[in-house]
Amino acid sequence: MKKIAFDLRPLQAGFKAHKARGIGVYTRNIIARRHLAPPGVELTPFHDPRYESVESASHGSVPLELGVLARLFCPYLKEFINQRLFMRRSLERFAQKSKADILYFPTHLDVPSGLRIPYAVTAHDMIQSALKDRFYGSLKSRLAVSRQMDVLKGAAVIFAVSEHTKKDVVKHAGTDPAKIIVASNGVDTVFRPGGGHLPDGLIPDGRFVLNVGGIDWRKNTPLLLRSFAELRRKHPEWRLVVTGEIKNDPLYPAFRRFVGESGLEKSVVEVGYVTSETLSALYNRADIFFYPSLYEGFGLPVLEAMACGTPVISTDRASIPEVVGTAGVLLDPDKPQDFADALIRLAESDDERKSLSEAGLKRARMFTWDACAEKVYRGLANL
Repeated sequence: MKKIAFDLRPLQAGFKAHKARGIGVYTRNIIARRHLAPPGVELTPFHDPRYESVESASHGSVPLELGVLARLFCPYLKEFINQRLFMRRSLERFAQKSKADILYFPTHLDVPSGLRIPYAVTAHDMIQSALKDRFYGSLKSRLAVSRQMDVLKGAAVIFAVSEHTKKDVVKHAGTDPAKIIVASNGVDTVFRPGGGHLPDGLIPDGRFVLNVGGIDWRKNTPLLLRSFAELRRKHPEWRLVVTGEIKNDPLYPAFRRFVGESGLEKSVVEVGYVTSETLSALYNRADIFFYPSLYEGFGLPVLEAMACGTPVISTDRASIPEVVGTAGVLLDPDKPQDFADALIRLAESDDERKSLSEAGLKRARMFTWDACAEKVYRGLANL
């Protein structure tokens, strides 16, 4: 019998920001498919008792036991300090009491340093390492990157969500590629032609380009806005719909300034955070999905768009070509005019949009959560 302790903290609101993001989606889909684990595998999910646990408890998770010092000091210390000082001991106690052979963490970001029991992780991306010169110059960030490298080196097995992420783990953490298993993400069933529900009045009627995923530097928002501005000059009836809690982003003032200077105030529609149901409906309503990201560990948004039959324009960088293949328009972000030209061409060509829609639907069927979960559980069982 292989006993595996499964970390469900990513499904707890308040524990970092995982629950509403890609790591939460991943964790939710893997634990929901525990029935795909090979015979002889026993899972014991766990959660942090300091946070709400409705979803994690629905999967039978049990609370970690916090020590006396942790209970006294955790409320007054920053979370990264709590992780370093107390969480390692709590996890080791839990593994001992549950007689777990291995701890599984759905993201390497949640493993405390110095864990003295066998553990496995999923690596979703290596953003903090790959882009550290651009993003992460502070001492705190450098320490975090150093900890992540140690965690990856110490893992018994690493599940990478793409070949690109596997290469990045090897490159930045110096990890033995033999212990990395590529298990590509799947796509939720809500993302399908005709799927989802669009609340009344959320967006105006008419044709629009959709963008999701935020406005941080790697999302290449200036290219998005410049390309859309060129489309708008030829076709002023088009709108750009942007999802996500972008108003909290440090780059939001620059985003709004560019919108104003380009005369796009009435053309850019910000809808904020949306549920999966609403997001699916937006993909379905959109004429084009435009995603000029410079770095992705996988790229769930492009897969979701294709699964809804939405034509995709994106970049030829990082993992995106693995996901899209030839089913979308992938361009070099160093040639920004190509994006504007492609956007205008697609807006004017019903035939090309239809062709890309059909190709995207076919491509999206290659990625399933069942296949991903089977690889993860098989890899854990073989340890």
